[in-house]
Amino acid sequence: MIILQAVSKLYHDSTYALRDVTFQISRGECCFILGPSGAGKTTLLKILHAMERPSKGQVYLFERDAGKLSGPDIQALRQHMGFIFQDYRLVDDWTVYDNIAAILQILGKSSGYIRKRVWQMLKWAGLQHKVYERAGDLSGGERQRVAIIRAIIHDPDILLADEPVGSLDDAAARFVMNMFYRLHRKGTTLVIASHREDPFIDFARVISLDRGMIVNR
Repeated sequence: MIILQAVSKLYHDSTYALRDVTFQISRGECCFILGPSGAGKTTLLKILHAMERPSKGQVYLFERDAGKLSGPDIQALRQHMGFIFQDYRLVDDWTVYDNIAAILQILGKSSGYIRKRVWQMLKWAGLQHKVYERAGDLSGGERQRVAIIRAIIHDPDILLADEPVGSLDDAAARFVMNMFYRLHRKGTTLVIASHREDPFIDFARVISLDRGMIVNR
C-alpha cells in the first residue's frame, strides 16, 4: 500500500530532512515512526500525503507513483487518506459540527448523510455533547479527538498522524491512543509519528528515524 524506495529530501541544497529512506507498509498495518524532534518525521508524513515531493527516490501509494501525479490526481488520492496535524488545524470560531462536516461538504455528500455521519462519529469519540461548541473553547484532548474525527470522517484507507499525543496529558493521550487502536482493529492503515513510546506500540511495527535516516526497522 505504501512503498518508499531510497527517498531523500534536501532543503536549501545542504540540509537533509530525509536521507535514503526505504520501507513499505502493508494494508491494515499500524506503523509508528519514532524519533526526536528534527528526525524527519513530519517531512516523511508530508511526503506520504503528497504535500511535498522527495528530492530523490520514489514513493508509491496504492500502487501509483506519487511523484508522477498531477494536481487532480493527488486530490483524488487524498480522498483515500486522512491527515492529523500536530497543531490540530481546526477553525476555532466554527463549531465542532462545522469543523467536521466541512470535509464531507467538500466531497459533495448530501446534508442528510452529513448529519448522520457527523453524529455517528461524535458519539464514537464521546463528543456528542460538544457538537455545537466552538472548537476554540475545547480542551487539548477534545480538540485532538475532533481532529481525528475530521481526518477519518470520509472513512480513509490510510491515516497519517503527526505527534497526535505530544501535547496531551496522560489521560487524554490514553483516550486518543485507544481511538487509534479501534481504528487499527477496524482495518485502517495507520502511520503515527511520535517522539515518545506508547503501550500501543506493542501491537505495531516501529521504524526509528535519527537525523533523517532509518536506524532500525
